[in-house]
Amino acid sequence: MNTIYAITPANENLEKLTAKVNNLLKVGISTFQYRSKNEELEIIRKNATYLLEIIKSQNGKLIINDFPEIALEIGADGFHLGEEDYHKQKNQKFLKKYSNIINENYITGFSCKWNLNLLKNPPEELINWDYLAVGSFFKSSTKDDIVYPPNEEVIKEALLCNDKPIYAIGGINSENIMNLKMLGYERFAISKGLFYEEVNNIKNILIINNEKN
Repeated sequence: MNTIYAITPANENLEKLTAKVNNLLKVGISTFQYRSKNEELEIIRKNATYLLEIIKSQNGKLIINDFPEIALEIGADGFHLGEEDYHKQKNQKFLKKYSNIINENYITGFSCKWNLNLLKNPPEELINWDYLAVGSFFKSSTKDDIVYPPNEEVIKEALLCNDKPIYAIGGINSENIMNLKMLGYERFAISKGLFYEEVNNIKNILIINNEKN
């Protein structure tokens, strides 16, 4: 996976979302997480399928948030779960049934918020997570239950908790990404800091993080 990936704003109009995805593909963003909240499952499946075709046509990757069954059904590259969604009965049943296929063929990510114990020991009885996410770092309009780091020491310690790739998440944009780079972070999952930024600011994010654009 790239060191920067884009998280779609939840419940965005598909036409507008498609245009923004195309713009990000043009400037060099190639990995996306499709995130939708409070929409019907069929709409999520339809939108994800449509975006997957566009992203794949540009050799990009698409990860589905919260719905591993949709990821496998439509042929996405993987899925991302938080602790609460991971433990939902329907997801446990699905992951148990397809764990071998998932572990061999799909990118899997797990959110730990600022729970360092969880970051050290994510639940891996079913899934061998490819990457972990930690945050929020800054105010984010994509999350209602925002948990901020208690202090800078915790921010630094998080990077030492696990050998897996760790993505910083939550309110990251062109104005604050350098602060996280200086603290040692090298991987970022970004939503509105990519989808609602001017092109030059997006390019600056890529340049700061030494991504090709």
